[in-house]
Amino acid sequence: MKKILFFIVLFAALLASACSTAPASTDLKDPTIKLDQVQVQNYFAPPWAGWPGAVPTPTPPPAGTPAALYVPFPGTISVPMVLAFVWDINNPNDVPVTLEQMKFTVQFEAAPSKPGEYFALATPMVYEKQSIPPKATNQIRAVVVLDSAVVPGNLAVTSGQRLSALGVSGATLVKDWWTNVPDFKFGIQATNGTADMTIGSAKKVVTFEGKFPNK
Repeated sequence: MKKILFFIVLFAALLASACSTAPASTDLKDPTIKLDQVQVQNYFAPPWAGWPGAVPTPTPPPAGTPAALYVPFPGTISVPMVLAFVWDINNPNDVPVTLEQMKFTVQFEAAPSKPGEYFALATPMVYEKQSIPPKATNQIRAVVVLDSAVVPGNLAVTSGQRLSALGVSGATLVKDWWTNVPDFKFGIQATNGTADMTIGSAKKVVTFEGKFPNK
């Protein structure tokens, strides 16, 4: 009987000790998300002669043309740009942190035409769930694909008045960006970043941003 009581008391003491050393939710700190670098994942050399042209006017389909075969912009040359945003996620806590999902907005600087002016081009979303151990840093890669035939039209819709005020065209910016991206001669920003994370037993939304090159 004495042995049973001894083990009960010992178990209770160990349980109390574990509870007392576990961090309170108020002691947990938000992880930091920092842009380590932007990489050119794939590069496709554009056909420079006369490229890119002005945004064409949609051509109506001939009567009886199936919708699946309709090409609204005949002759438009599409050149992809594939970038990888590499993020460092640091966990300053003594408990694991789980990244559920994250998203951010990609912005390019209008250099050399209009240095200091940035335009939003895409909002990638990452659903790669991963666990960051205590006091550790993980990396996560978010791949972004831009299309030279789509960007000018998007800019005309989202930033038409601003382009006009600055005296630049979407086609000019596309040529500058696709020419200079291998050497990163223009700034790239990641803004409005949010990450859904589980910190201990708490759910949190962590905000972040980044710039590359970092100078």
